[in-house]
Amino acid sequence: MITTTRAAGPAAARASRAGGAPDAPRRRPAAAAAVLVPAIASLPLLMPFGLPPGPGNTGLPDLALVALTATTLLWAASRRVPVRWPYLVPTLLTVAAGGIAALANGVGPLTLVQDLFVLLWAVSLANLGRDPRLLRTALRAWVCLGTASALLMIVGYAAGLDALSGKQPDGERLQFTFGDANYAANWLICVLFIARAARFPETAWRRRAVCAVLIAAEVLTGSNGGALALIVATVAGGLWRMVREGRARHAVAAGCLVTLLGGGAAAALTQIDVQPYLDRASAASPILRDSIGRTTGESTESRSTVTAMTVRMIREQPHPWGIGPAQTEARTLANQESYVREAHNDYIAAVLERGFLGGIALIVLVFLLLLKSVRIARPGALDPAYARLVPRPELFGALVVVFLISGLFYEVLHYRHGWAFFGLLAAVELFGRRAPAAPGPAGPRAHREGAR
Repeated sequence: MITTTRAAGPAAARASRAGGAPDAPRRRPAAAAAVLVPAIASLPLLMPFGLPPGPGNTGLPDLALVALTATTLLWAASRRVPVRWPYLVPTLLTVAAGGIAALANGVGPLTLVQDLFVLLWAVSLANLGRDPRLLRTALRAWVCLGTASALLMIVGYAAGLDALSGKQPDGERLQFTFGDANYAANWLICVLFIARAARFPETAWRRRAVCAVLIAAEVLTGSNGGALALIVATVAGGLWRMVREGRARHAVAAGCLVTLLGGGAAAALTQIDVQPYLDRASAASPILRDSIGRTTGESTESRSTVTAMTVRMIREQPHPWGIGPAQTEARTLANQESYVREAHNDYIAAVLERGFLGGIALIVLVFLLLLKSVRIARPGALDPAYARLVPRPELFGALVVVFLISGLFYEVLHYRHGWAFFGLLAAVELFGRRAPAAPGPAGPRAHREGAR
């Protein structure tokens, strides 16, 4: 732990906040940024131009992660600061649960290596975020590159270039280079909330244009789960902002109103035959057909069937250790089920594949994500340097809500860009919060600098 005193002067205080020696602020973190930006750029490139993934579902982001991890370790060593490991406890619990399940069922442990590997995204982004300049680089690169990917997807769709837009062969939904439309939708929503949280671009009209591009691209993915998560998270972000601004009573009233309207709308839909309206919308546009047109019929029935099937598999388990990591599809095939696929639900998959220990690991992870979100979203919680980088930290919490809602429909808690975002959240929580002021002759400022 590097500490400073009041007599050390402003240079030492700046160095302590940056996590390095007193002359660290004069050394531009160019080497780390040169690896960080390409690593973020690689996140969408899981299946560029339709190319299949490599062995063990590997891709370009995994090669970039190796370079980013090595750079992070060298960067931390050059500044003589410890490497922080956020989310290590839930990850180790997940690995332990998966290892026990693998031994109990005689399946391979490859997924356990993947669990540890994906954690390195969070570790790397969190530790590099110790330097506000690198965190600024990460946030801006994420927004710029994410918006560029959305534009490329839209242009590819308009020009009929399926290799660029990633249009599904059997429909109009766009996948870009993810190989999955829901994966692409989640990435775009991440970019949207990071842009809003960082208020970048700084000019209001440019920021609105970025948001419009991202929302348009998200609509083209046709992800109903993504749309639902976006709506719920937007409401959550608005309510959280009211609380931050000291309008807690307004937030409670607005939350009750939204709940009442949402519940009323859901109840009304159960009494109204909406199928004719959906059929009319589907006939009007192929995009609507492949998005809201799928809210009833075969898509909904198949999802309900998969949910019932996986819940039944949990009940039929002869032991509490689960069927083994990533074994849901293989088990449904062996059982000759009507639908052979993954669980499409993070919460069910955690318990089905890794048993009760997997459920505990997931609970711990969710708790840590929510705890970090609350810590940075409190009024005045962030140091000025980090508050300027993330003026609306409550939207990081809203983005966590996106993952929690999406986890009901897809297995999103293993997404690479998700863990990279978790690293950004951890960076702000670990290094951006104000230290509590302590009374004394030196005053609050000296205490805060010393605590860094």
